[in-house]
Amino acid sequence: MRIVPVLVVASLAVSACGGDDNAATTTTTLPVSGQIDLSLDPVELADEYPTEVPIPVGLLILGSEVLKGETTEIYEVTGWHAGESIELGRRYEGVLEALGFEVTSRNEVPDKLFFSAENGTWFVSAGFFPDPVRLEGTSFGLTVVPVAATSN
Repeated sequence: MRIVPVLVVASLAVSACGGDDNAATTTTTLPVSGQIDLSLDPVELADEYPTEVPIPVGLLILGSEVLKGETTEIYEVTGWHAGESIELGRRYEGVLEALGFEVTSRNEVPDKLFFSAENGTWFVSAGFFPDPVRLEGTSFGLTVVPVAATSN
């Protein structure tokens, strides 16, 4: 477990009472100090997650949600990996392509990689970027949606 000391500056807006929309607003800055626990508590991948769409090897899954609508489900996965973001993203992109996914959109900048791919059944949107909280490793976000749900 890694614990990092932090100093947070919180703003508190206090409005005048009485319902007057033109009333003056006062903002007060309050220093708040403490520690944030940066330990990585993994979660299980949602049972409903489609087995045809792999998760990057070695990924520590930190979030796995299924958003259910009336006609479709959207799968959201977030995680962390100790490796470098561009390398991990390229490797995952290659795995999807080897499974028959076609990359339909791609954006790579010096330390971030985002892409979308689909295979006729699934649409995948993936992002790999340096972890902004832990300041080491890579944060990962993945959205998986049935292709049928993405067409008009």
